[in-house]
Amino acid sequence: MASLKKIFIVTTMTFVSLSTFAAQQLTEQQAKDLQPFKNITIRGAFYTDNDYVMAMSRAADKEGAASFYITTTNISPSNDTLRIVYAKLYKADAPKAEEQTEKLRKFEGVYEYSKSKAIRLEPFNIIRIRGYFSSEYDINQAIAKEASAKGAYAYYIDSHSQLGSNIQVTAYLFKKDAPVRNLQPEDAIPYDSEAGQQALAQGGDVAMQVEKPGYYSSSAFNEKFYANKFNNKVKVIDQSTNNATTPTATSTPKLGVTAVANELQRITRYTVTLPDGRKIQELNDATAAKMVAFDTIKFRGYYVTDQEISYQAGKRAIDAGAKYYHIARVAHDSNGPNITVFVDLYR
Repeated sequence: MASLKKIFIVTTMTFVSLSTFAAQQLTEQQAKDLQPFKNITIRGAFYTDNDYVMAMSRAADKEGAASFYITTTNISPSNDTLRIVYAKLYKADAPKAEEQTEKLRKFEGVYEYSKSKAIRLEPFNIIRIRGYFSSEYDINQAIAKEASAKGAYAYYIDSHSQLGSNIQVTAYLFKKDAPVRNLQPEDAIPYDSEAGQQALAQGGDVAMQVEKPGYYSSSAFNEKFYANKFNNKVKVIDQSTNNATTPTATSTPKLGVTAVANELQRITRYTVTLPDGRKIQELNDATAAKMVAFDTIKFRGYYVTDQEISYQAGKRAIDAGAKYYHIARVAHDSNGPNITVFVDLYR
């Protein structure tokens, strides 16, 4: 889903060459493994993502950097083409980033994993409980107790759903030697897009940037898949407070916006669903940077939430014949609450 304060993670693009400049752009994965020697900022009128990437490459050259990683861009409220771009710079012999020892909490003898750790590992079971919990501590205690009974080394709480006075909680369980999952990169190109088909036809390293069948989403677990795999049912642990009538929790966001169901071979993407059933997926910044838009549209209005912006963008993108869309910029009016939203369209 789009965010009003957008974080741009633009990977080295296949379709736009930076060979003119020595400093090369790093992906998020590459950057996090290295120690930067300097942070720099540039500002200027940049009409496309490619413009500020090349400008940053020139600036990195002047600083003697071999590579750079763009962390954030800010858009001026008075001029939607004026941006401030922030980046980290790296030497050719940049040392490896020091690994931080993660401090894990422990409940009932079972460790609690963070999402960043859990998402890389294959769970051996899933538990879903429903009951009245007065605090996060109580939730962790209840989950850990169930996890301990199943012989888990660690657990990760993936979701909470409010059902009346009760809460339904979904958690994944892991063995100490849990196998590593095959994850899709977050910037993978959709295989059913024009860019995806072109990349597959080109072959080589370019084709490797397309979604891979049989790989998991790198941003979310698939609860339905694992619940079916482990034949899991929701366990009500406090019958006296159960006032929910459905066995599973569902939440339908407003404006017809739903989260796309995770599939093994697809990346989890935010999906807009119109009342007539038509759907469209939103691309993140890194994926959109690898693709060529067939059109760009803009609309203006007053919108309070990110969901409203995404819904309006998706609705207009569907009407324009797009299969995917990307919110490129959100510019705030200087004399009022309205915003102008710029949306790139992809087939």
